[in-house]
Amino acid sequence: MAKMLPEKCCKCAMLSAEQAQKLHGEAGDGCWNPSVCYSRRSYARNRGRINQTRSRKRKEAGLKEIQVEFEPLNQLVFGVLVVYRSAGTDTPVHAIAAEIWQGQEKVAIVPPVHCAGMVPSQVHTYVGKMLNVLEERYGIKKFASLTRLDPNLCSIRPCPLQA
Repeated sequence: MAKMLPEKCCKCAMLSAEQAQKLHGEAGDGCWNPSVCYSRRSYARNRGRINQTRSRKRKEAGLKEIQVEFEPLNQLVFGVLVVYRSAGTDTPVHAIAAEIWQGQEKVAIVPPVHCAGMVPSQVHTYVGKMLNVLEERYGIKKFASLTRLDPNLCSIRPCPLQA
């Protein structure tokens, strides 16, 4: 059976790295070891997801993959709205982009646009105009899905977050 993480490490993982070093470093109880603690803290925070992924891969390893050819699927055109926004309900939208897919291939993109200074109604108006253009060119009347990305992944340069 696998060795459990010490409870002290599990609690420490919930602190920021600076707080943990202050509490457990030279000024604290002295158990901070940079060669071990960073990865141990990461594992403690993400072990549920890591173990779930491992378990799924073990289960899928013995499965046979079956390809299904379905011609209408290859002709299907849909759009995905990409919103760069921090986690939370009332966080502002940093930027908006879109991807156009045909079957399983990306065929076009609407490059990201910063939304700094826009009020929510202006953001909705921009998304509406984007849909009008996509309807004219590809027949897309609404987005099939929404992808939310962290604003730190914004590819626009210059970007206020990438100072």
